[in-house]
Amino acid sequence: MTLKIGLMGAGAFGTIHLEGFSKNPNCQLVAIASRTEEHAKAASEKFNVPKVYVGIDSWEKMLDNEELDVVSICTPNYLHAPIILKALERNCHIICEKPIAISREELHQIESKLTSKDLIFFTSFQKRYNPFFRLLKAVIEDGILGKITLARYYFSHFGPYKSWNAISEEKWFFDSNKAGGGVLLDLGVHCIDILRFLLGDYDYVDGINANSSCINMEDEDNCNVLFRFKNDALGLISVSYCNEPSETIDLFGTKGFIKVDLNGGNPISFGPKNLKSNTSVEELLAFKPIYESAQNKLIDHFIHCVLTKKQANPSFTDGKKAVEFVLEAYALKKKR
Repeated sequence: MTLKIGLMGAGAFGTIHLEGFSKNPNCQLVAIASRTEEHAKAASEKFNVPKVYVGIDSWEKMLDNEELDVVSICTPNYLHAPIILKALERNCHIICEKPIAISREELHQIESKLTSKDLIFFTSFQKRYNPFFRLLKAVIEDGILGKITLARYYFSHFGPYKSWNAISEEKWFFDSNKAGGGVLLDLGVHCIDILRFLLGDYDYVDGINANSSCINMEDEDNCNVLFRFKNDALGLISVSYCNEPSETIDLFGTKGFIKVDLNGGNPISFGPKNLKSNTSVEELLAFKPIYESAQNKLIDHFIHCVLTKKQANPSFTDGKKAVEFVLEAYALKKKR
């Protein structure tokens, strides 16, 4: 069976999605919708996509005129929920870049409509498909570290100016109403999703401190969030646009610890030293934890789930939990 694919948003992330779909034999790229004609035409030519819709309402025109099986959403944040809702009305399966929504109301609207449909919804948390995180999860589940008592995740890069092309005519990324938040909503959702993947659900957010210091944007470019997992472990997420690319995870347990530098170098330290004799740890140490987008793996699994009618992770619920975590932290910040 061949699935007809429509892409919403032809920027950097849209191009990554197109590459994944183009390599899957069960996919037929039918149309691209983009606010920017230059991006749409370039993507259309590169991936041989026959139809292009251009303009602010391009996504609506595509959904009104094309018979699609799958909609891939890589648009600015404020358009995610409107596109999702209309795509669900058209009975399309959905893969959506994070964040899937920017408010609790949007999450509720999507969930209400999705529950009445027999459709697959994937949140594009591609880090879950990096083999390294699966090896790390095996170490945790084997009980090698004992009970995890503290998890710290630090994630930074230079921000939208240097890390990707978020500068458009509208400069939506720097508009709080359109972006929905700052670095916590952008990078923090990845952190909480991976920590949920490794350790299970969080229980509540304890506190937040944030500021805007190096980028001219309405929302935060530095942020720290303290929280607690349902298993009573402590969590700390620290994200920033004010530093060079860096990504580290520290896990502390009652029997030992593992510290991971995902940017290479001397990637892993652990203790006590006898942990190395464990098979799971040896496999982890043998795997160089460099960044791997894993987007193609996620798309292949998404297509498999659509064809087999099997819901899998990262699902709508995973996307919802990540956004709720950020919104809970923002709500605490507003109370001050």
